[in-house]
Amino acid sequence: MNKYTKYLSWAVFIMIDRSTQDDRKSKVSVSGAFNCPSNAEEFIKTLPAGHKWYILDFDRLERFEEFYNFVQDINEEYGERAIFHINGGGFLVDELNCFRSILNIWTDTKIN
Repeated sequence: MNKYTKYLSWAVFIMIDRSTQDDRKSKVSVSGAFNCPSNAEEFIKTLPAGHKWYILDFDRLERFEEFYNFVQDINEEYGERAIFHINGGGFLVDELNCFRSILNIWTDTKIN
């Protein structure tokens, strides 16, 4: 990282839906970088409505993208029973808890 971004460890991002991608994988699209989550939350207030904005530390973005795609995959494969397969993606318990909290998926795997 260069000297301008080394202290910016939090990202505000959206997910680009897999239906628009050639490889059928959803992608992270970062809109801003911040030094703390509270600054990221303030930034989200200035962004256009109509998108689901997320905040996460940069170190976890790639794993979040993998988890997001995993959830979409199990939804396609198992439908309403997908929640029973949420632990099968090879994610650590800490990752599962963090990502499930961000997506608010506890009793089902519907991503809103």
